[in-house]
Amino acid sequence: MLRRLTIGWLLSLIATVSFAAEKFPVDSGHSKIGFTATLVGVADVDGRFPDFDGTISYDEADLTKSSVTAIIKTASIDTGNSDRDSDLKGANFFDANKYPTIRFQSKSIQRQGNDYVMTGTLTIRDVTRDVVIPLVWRQHKTPDPWQNTRIGFEGRLKLQRKDYGVIGPTFWNNAISNEVEIELRITAQNPNFDRWNFQAPQSKKSIGAVVYDTIGKDGLEAALRQYKELKQHEPDAYAFGSGQLNLVGRKLLQHGKNKEALEILKLNAEMFPKEAAAIFDSLGDAYLAVGDNENATESFKKSLALDPGDTSAIESLRRLQPG
Repeated sequence: MLRRLTIGWLLSLIATVSFAAEKFPVDSGHSKIGFTATLVGVADVDGRFPDFDGTISYDEADLTKSSVTAIIKTASIDTGNSDRDSDLKGANFFDANKYPTIRFQSKSIQRQGNDYVMTGTLTIRDVTRDVVIPLVWRQHKTPDPWQNTRIGFEGRLKLQRKDYGVIGPTFWNNAISNEVEIELRITAQNPNFDRWNFQAPQSKKSIGAVVYDTIGKDGLEAALRQYKELKQHEPDAYAFGSGQLNLVGRKLLQHGKNKEALEILKLNAEMFPKEAAAIFDSLGDAYLAVGDNENATESFKKSLALDPGDTSAIESLRRLQPG
């Protein structure tokens, strides 16, 4: 009996430690994944990949326990010249049709002096190689003017493009430097959902706003009944999209009302079982919040079935299923 209790305590401790990290979605609109290649004898060519998704599992007390997954849309490459971009997307270079994403996933983060070094796997085309990225921790958890919580990092590394099969036709292969410098300026944020409004078409009312207000005034059960009654009797008067209950759940989680959030998000998944990965990603977070790792795992798997590029679900499953 004592041995079973000890094993149970250890498993509980491991689960707690695994989720000491907070998930921070990368803010791609205020981040940069850029590169510079030299056109031999002419000039440097700068470019960037503006379309990407990333999630950082962030442990401020010990950054070495953090991790990151990023997935870049290859076809988003932008060098400021549409003809050049078209060539780079083509089969001779990145072959974006065949290899639509570039993927990075960290393996470890280690302290080095005052800064850090992150090691991870980078996949371009069909080649996966380990890379080492020196990191500067630019911003610890800090509220922005809208009370979102932000973190920030910078990093630089050099890659050999030919190592990843980015060759090009003979002329350009000789004219472009093999060494490419990569610049990373990454900011990530945990949103302040209190500032998010429930959106609805002008002719309709927001069911999310109604449900959220009712939970505050009359409790969860009253809100659930109200939702179902309005859905049945006044379906055209309210906006019933999945984003409505998803935002209700996120607001509740932010305020520590985890059980209420879980029931709302379970209802959302029941109403919209195949609509969006975000539904099951939120549901997984709610299961985690109440300590139900088994159902959290299933929810994140459902999220990835709908969107294999959901880095939030990927990072959660890395914590739930190490290795």
